[in-house]
Amino acid sequence: MCVFHQESYINLLKLLVTSISVKGNINKDTTEILIITSPTFEPLIQKEMESFDLPIQYFTIDLHTLFDAGCSRLNIFKYTNIHNYDTILYLDTDILINSDMNVLFNLELSSDKIYALEEGVISHDYWGAQFFDFSNYDRNTLAFSSGILLFRNSDSMKLLFNAIQLHIEDYIFNKNNTIPNCLDQPFIVYNAISQSKYDNQLLKTYVENSPSNVTSSKVVYHFPGEIGVYQSKYTRMRFFWGKIMFFWEIKSIQTVNIYEDLWTCTDEMRLDIANFFHDKTHFKIAEIGAHKGYTTKIISHIFSEVYAVDNSVEWTNFNKSYNKDRTNIVYVMLDIYTDSWNIIPDTIDVVFIDAGHGYEHCMSDIQNSLKQFTNLKYLIFDDYGVWDGVRKAVDEMIADGTLQFERFIGAQDVLGLHGVVHKNTNEGIICRVNYPRFNLVNKKYSWANNSITFLENGQMDAFGNGYYTKVDKHTIEAFFGGRMHSIVFNNDYTEFTSTRHGDSEIIKGGLITD
Repeated sequence: MCVFHQESYINLLKLLVTSISVKGNINKDTTEILIITSPTFEPLIQKEMESFDLPIQYFTIDLHTLFDAGCSRLNIFKYTNIHNYDTILYLDTDILINSDMNVLFNLELSSDKIYALEEGVISHDYWGAQFFDFSNYDRNTLAFSSGILLFRNSDSMKLLFNAIQLHIEDYIFNKNNTIPNCLDQPFIVYNAISQSKYDNQLLKTYVENSPSNVTSSKVVYHFPGEIGVYQSKYTRMRFFWGKIMFFWEIKSIQTVNIYEDLWTCTDEMRLDIANFFHDKTHFKIAEIGAHKGYTTKIISHIFSEVYAVDNSVEWTNFNKSYNKDRTNIVYVMLDIYTDSWNIIPDTIDVVFIDAGHGYEHCMSDIQNSLKQFTNLKYLIFDDYGVWDGVRKAVDEMIADGTLQFERFIGAQDVLGLHGVVHKNTNEGIICRVNYPRFNLVNKKYSWANNSITFLENGQMDAFGNGYYTKVDKHTIEAFFGGRMHSIVFNNDYTEFTSTRHGDSEIIKGGLITD
């Protein structure tokens, strides 16, 4: 790895080396880290590296310009001890290691190819368009990113690097051409492709650019961006490093999955939930249909507080015993289709719905969640791709704008009843509640020549005591003055129209205080 030109890039290097130390599992007897840097930066980097128990070597070159910094990696074969190594992995500093790096070192590699991640096409200047003769090359030929380069220490690769450097010298310094926006990458791509010394497919299994989620199969995550722009890279990398650590923490928890008990979900779904909510661990979640508590265990490590809701004494007791070491689970005995949900606090942020899988049951769970939880932000649904009733209810709520699709989660080949595997579907789905939260607490509205005020816990002051319950995103049923009223609000809840039951008397009102 190389650090030149900007001292701030030492912070990226430290993040990268931290990830190598924690997740890379490198064999210190057979693998070394080489940092190519300037004489000025070397003591600064050495000080930052003191805390790592890693075999780190240094190769100093006195370079000053951004372009020279970009080309510094091409000097690898000038390193005095290069003969000690069989395989070389170059990494940009805007990279994090997610898992065992030996997977890469143990790949069967040709001595005549440089291995990189597919990216772009050669018709773009970033990937050598200025050098290719398109009468001989297809403009849509797939190119590659030079951020990760894996290759054997071979004569063939040494000749390739020499050719790249000679090309740069001729193009930039002899002919005074403009330096490409992507620095040395177009030269690397052009020479590797024109000499047929590249493979841009092998690393696709192990490397990902601009990741959004962590998976156990990826070894390297790359965070490309504008060259020389440090802060955005650092912010993204720090955020994602937290995501990596959280992912592996959750993955290490032992529990039962769908292949051992059909009435729970896959590990993939649980890890996808961890990925999505890793920066929202302060949220509270209600698990509707907690059953034996296998998923309860996982989500109790993701969220600050879990309300495990079930109507079975047997399974609630099983859940309590199974998760007896967890202190942030509240067990709620409730028949969700006949009893009031008021015993669950209205401060819930997320609801995991995994109860009745028929359309009416799922729709009831959605409506009750929207009515009861004034802070509700997300709904998670299990069995979305397997049960028609779940999918229909969710799709309808997305279609009418109540919910907004966030992402599919879990397996795509999902085990269903009687051992049937549902192919190319989605085990679960996360949706965001898409309308302004219907929170009327402490709001006062005009009512003819008087006023009504909505209080906490469904109570109201309307010419005396009254109460109200939510029906949907704009409608409530309110009882006061000895009569029931259906009150429908406008989109921003500043006005309403009330229809009294029995005689259909209509009253219109508007917001007085908020």
